[in-house]
Amino acid sequence: MHNNITSNDLTNNKMHAHNHSIKCNVNTCYYYDNHYCSANVIEVNPQGDGVAHSTDGTACTTFVESHNS
Repeated sequence: MHNNITSNDLTNNKMHAHNHSIKCNVNTCYYYDNHYCSANVIEVNPQGDGVAHSTDGTACTTFVESHNS
């Protein structure tokens, strides 16, 4: 289940610099920062039946579409 995120929540969750520990290649995400994630907190959930058996069965729930791309 996805939470409704307001623009104020986006600002509060975005770090001033990206997290070097979390790589990201989704350049359409608001938190994308030159191949890294700049979100303070991320949430990753299983897709489909709720049981992940590989990376294909996961999804980053923190994703928010960037309107700057």
